[in-house]
Amino acid sequence: MSAGNAVKIIRLSGELEISRKYGLRAALTLSEDAAPVLLDLGEVTYADSIALTELLRLCVDAQRSDRPVAMVIKTPQFARLVQYAGLAGAFKIFDDETAAREYLAGLTRR
Repeated sequence: MSAGNAVKIIRLSGELEISRKYGLRAALTLSEDAAPVLLDLGEVTYADSIALTELLRLCVDAQRSDRPVAMVIKTPQFARLVQYAGLAGAFKIFDDETAAREYLAGLTRR
């Protein structure tokens, strides 16, 4: 978590699959504060249904707590997977971390 800009940053990389289920769940669990979340998946190369379920859990938790989430996805393959899973509408998606940070900073200034 980055306290300087009041945005919780979660960075995941590599293959997100069943052997990482509990680590993913822990990483994607929202804290009690109301900080917006920047979910950096720019270095994710693969995600199975378990990872997508954990992303969906994050989405539901963020909506319940009225917390904005910006997601960074850089690979077209992973972007398509998120789209096919129906998660593209759940998160504001960027291919650049700077743009995602600017989006979240704009929301916190309101």
